[in-house]
Amino acid sequence: MKLLDIFLSGRTALPALPPPRRAVVALGGGGARGIAHLGVMQSIGESGVQTERIVGVSMGSLVGAMCAADRDILRVQAKAIELLHSPIFHRKQQVLFGAAPPADEESSGGIFSWYGRIRRYLGAHRKLSRVVTSASLIPADPLRDSIDYLLPDVDLQDLPIPMSIVAVDLLSGQRVVVEKGPLRRAVLASSAIPGIFPPVPWDGMLLSDIGVVESVPAMVAKTYASDMTIAVDVGQDHTKIDQCKTAIEVMMRVDDICEQLLRRKILEPADLVIRPSVGNVAWFDFSEPERLIDEGRSAGHRALGTMGKASAA
Repeated sequence: MKLLDIFLSGRTALPALPPPRRAVVALGGGGARGIAHLGVMQSIGESGVQTERIVGVSMGSLVGAMCAADRDILRVQAKAIELLHSPIFHRKQQVLFGAAPPADEESSGGIFSWYGRIRRYLGAHRKLSRVVTSASLIPADPLRDSIDYLLPDVDLQDLPIPMSIVAVDLLSGQRVVVEKGPLRRAVLASSAIPGIFPPVPWDGMLLSDIGVVESVPAMVAKTYASDMTIAVDVGQDHTKIDQCKTAIEVMMRVDDICEQLLRRKILEPADLVIRPSVGNVAWFDFSEPERLIDEGRSAGHRALGTMGKASAA
């Protein structure tokens, strides 16, 4: 017997390492609260779980596309923070929400209430005419400019991490899952809040944000998952309000309640739900992106750590 054979015969075979867990990650809508997704995605990567696909809706489609286009999560976070703190972003916010901020709102970052914005539109005959005759209250330019800054001009199929973007076709009334085509345009469609931003034409369809009825695309994500589905919920807290006076406030309040009730059902397919503590943040308040990212990172580490302990047990 050769010396090498003798040596090998005495060795004890090492146990094979288990393959890393793979996850399809569903990122939900929530406006500014969706910035927390960036912290969650960092925690998923640090946990050793491999993201095999990202499925996003509304703000989750934008953040998800950023992560799918660039695997360097710290660079992605820095780019988002740079935009949100930039003078040009604040100027666009002022154009979007009104001319000059009231003194009490200026201290919170100069981001104005959507309710007030809509009331101003409906308060004047000229603005009321726009509601009746136009596709949206606000043109797509401010939203499109941010998307163009944050995302490369590529096809969905060419992303380093596979990506699916969820929207609704207003013409057929059906959910649409976009897997190919211009990335920026797909994100614009999924982020087009009905009535606020104009819907986006797409292959004979008219696409818009589906977030009111499917705020977290966990059901879609489940259809792709080979191992597990992680859903990230950045929805608003189930808070009471003191009053609901105007017709617009009533309609938007009902939308909020319906979204919260539906969210319980649409999260059921997920194997793990991560809920960053951002439910008290107004969806138009982008003034503290670092804190939102930190909340997402902390929530991700807690949830993934619990998952690891459960697996060991």
